[in-house]
Amino acid sequence: MVSSARSDVRRFALHVALGSLAWGLSNAFSAVFLLREGLEPAQVFLVFAAVNALRFALRPIVLAVAPEIGIRRALILGAAIIALSYPALALVHGIGIGLLIFVVASSLGQVFYFTTYHVFFAALSDDGRFGTQVGLFQALGIVSAVVGPAAGGLLLATRGPWPSFGLASLIALAGIAPLLGITEPRVARETPRGAYAAAKNGARLYFTDGWIQVSLSCAWSIVLFEALHDRYESYGGTLSVAALAAALSGIVLGRLIDKGHARSIAWISAGILAAGLLLRSLTFGNAVVAVAVAIGTVMGGGIYMPAWMTVVYSEAKLSPCPFRFQFAAEGGWDAGAVAAGLAAAAFCAIGLPVEGAILLALPMVVVQVFLLDRGYARQAAAAPPSLEQLRSPPPAAMPDPSGEIIPRRAAVGETH
Repeated sequence: MVSSARSDVRRFALHVALGSLAWGLSNAFSAVFLLREGLEPAQVFLVFAAVNALRFALRPIVLAVAPEIGIRRALILGAAIIALSYPALALVHGIGIGLLIFVVASSLGQVFYFTTYHVFFAALSDDGRFGTQVGLFQALGIVSAVVGPAAGGLLLATRGPWPSFGLASLIALAGIAPLLGITEPRVARETPRGAYAAAKNGARLYFTDGWIQVSLSCAWSIVLFEALHDRYESYGGTLSVAALAAALSGIVLGRLIDKGHARSIAWISAGILAAGLLLRSLTFGNAVVAVAVAIGTVMGGGIYMPAWMTVVYSEAKLSPCPFRFQFAAEGGWDAGAVAAGLAAAAFCAIGLPVEGAILLALPMVVVQVFLLDRGYARQAAAAPPSLEQLRSPPPAAMPDPSGEIIPRRAAVGETH
């Protein structure tokens, strides 16, 4: 049993690493590629608002399909559609049918993939080690995250979008293979009592992350790209170095969460994130400053994902149905991302600088840290003296066997 569980973790980690590599070759450039293809910053924000609005609208399909075909198959389906969305980005030439295909493919693939990805992650995580494992999964893709953007930038600069995005699609499809032998998580065919109510706090946290990711990531992508004189290779190289710094810090700081320092880490993370927002908004188009800020802020920001997702994964594992927990929580992410995309688009449309749109994330950082503090306090009270000693309830809490799924947010369209 232990051997099987370890084998599942290795398979899932390989899938995540390949997915990270594919993302680095393609969607890491989605915002700036749209910019180069003639869209204005306000229109770029509207595109990602549309992706997430459609994701929210399509969400009931996952709820109907996943329990019938199983979480693993739903995850594989989502991964396959996302793989096809990568070359769809190459079809974009301004506003037109190519952009519509990209939006629809991205939305449909993400809604299947991310809902089920997080279910798998929670199922494969050990109690009391969520912080380490969230940071570890970020770091498992170190090579992929470093090689992907650097290679993607070079390919885009020298060969154009089709070789880069086409290669990303092939790698993403290859990443499906490790999932074929992974153990199917259990999922109730009928909704257990309290399944959605259990996700109330998770949905709020996901809302804050969706808002922060879109208002920060999309705006910062544009600011950094323009500071680097619209050069794909420079932009990709900067992302690669930043990814290395973020992954290493994520592992170290994730361990502190598991050792009972979660509440302190959450406040430290919020402070670092707020400072990073201010620094990013003050680069003034200077390439050297922008690169230094890109590397420095993500190095401290490597703590961000473990800090907030540790609470969510713990709550998901203790909920009556982790699949429906993630379904509801991810809906919160979609809502936050749409709201942020519309706010940033309006900000740019009235002539304000893109750098200023980064600061739209600041109020949500405050909201998020208070939610985290309350969530960690509640978990600590339920399992004193530390989160490391949490133990999950018996599997009887989930009736019928069937399935569950996940990968994490990494890009403007999702980073979730």
